[in-house]
Amino acid sequence: MTSDFEPQPEHSQTTSDDWRREVVWGPREIIIGLVLGVVALLCIEVVAVAVASLLGIDVKNTTHADQVALVASVPFELMLFVIALSLTVGSRGAKLRSLGFRPLPLNLVWVTPAAVVGALSILFVYEGIANAIGGSRLLPQSNLKGDVLNQTAFVVMAGVLALVLAPLVEETFFRGFLFGGLTRRFSFVIAALISGFLFALAHGEPTVFIPFTFVGMVFAASYAYTGSLWTTISAHFLFNLISFIATLANR
Repeated sequence: MTSDFEPQPEHSQTTSDDWRREVVWGPREIIIGLVLGVVALLCIEVVAVAVASLLGIDVKNTTHADQVALVASVPFELMLFVIALSLTVGSRGAKLRSLGFRPLPLNLVWVTPAAVVGALSILFVYEGIANAIGGSRLLPQSNLKGDVLNQTAFVVMAGVLALVLAPLVEETFFRGFLFGGLTRRFSFVIAALISGFLFALAHGEPTVFIPFTFVGMVFAASYAYTGSLWTTISAHFLFNLISFIATLANR
């Protein structure tokens, strides 16, 4: 007979099932979060255009419009972070670790570069297929066009957005909040597919819908395997760093 007071074996890492048990929100909170996200996006865009008009900025000019959109992306990213925290830590009493902020075990550090390689491979394969089917019109387009980055201030802002805010906020919202909550109702594949598609949709560029959906699924798999959001935050950072450097090099 085993005593209730017998020492239990210690585990060096969170198992794939452990992190799911800590998720205390579900589809209801996710629907609310998505609605709030859309409302925040619309409000921020209206305010951004209004402020630009007051400052005499011609938003009909493509470059100016892209620069205004870049500036507006900062408060939008921050709002997504607030929404995710409010509907989990705030209203449900969850802990930050429930959103995935757990230490990444050293023996699983390899998952981060593997996720980056997987994401880049998806883009490479998609670009090959797109070129064969429809040419350049189907190729993923960067939101940071060359003309947008013609001033140092916008280069710095784009860098902060791509390398700091996007990895932290988008992984918290799309992987920690959306994917985590969806796993309470759906299988891994369905949860990863839905959260991946919404992740792609949030980028606002139709040509990235397909590849970024699969990139989102790769990141979801990485999070599910390690139980730590730091896996995908660091992978997202490296992925964006490569894209950012390539964009600057092609200006």
